[in-house]
Amino acid sequence: MIHAHFTKVAGTDEFISVKVKGHSGFDTYGEDIVCASVSSLVIATVNALEEYVGLDTAYEVESGYTSFNIVPIDEYTSIQAQAIANTLFMAIVGMSEEYDDFIRVTIQEE
Repeated sequence: MIHAHFTKVAGTDEFISVKVKGHSGFDTYGEDIVCASVSSLVIATVNALEEYVGLDTAYEVESGYTSFNIVPIDEYTSIQAQAIANTLFMAIVGMSEEYDDFIRVTIQEE
C-alpha cells in the first residue's frame, strides 16, 4: 500500500511537508498504474516547486519513498507553492477514493 502523509501548519491549510512511501501492489512492477501515477504526481510536484517556484525542497527519493519540504521564500512563492501542493493533495486523495485498497492519505498538523 502507498501511504501519502501530508503535514500542515496547525490551524491552517498550509502544507509544509509531504512523505510518500510504499508500493501499491495493484499490479506487478512495470505494470502498476497506481504506483506509476502517484510517483509521477509526486516527482512533477517536486520539479514544479524547485524549477518553477524556486524553492529548495530538500527532497529525498529512494525506491518506494519520496519526501520533500515546502518552505516558501516570501508571500508570492507561498501562494505558488500552496497551489502546487494542493493540486498534489487533491490528485492523491482522488486516486485514494478510486483505489482505496492501494492508497492511504493522512494529514498531520504541526
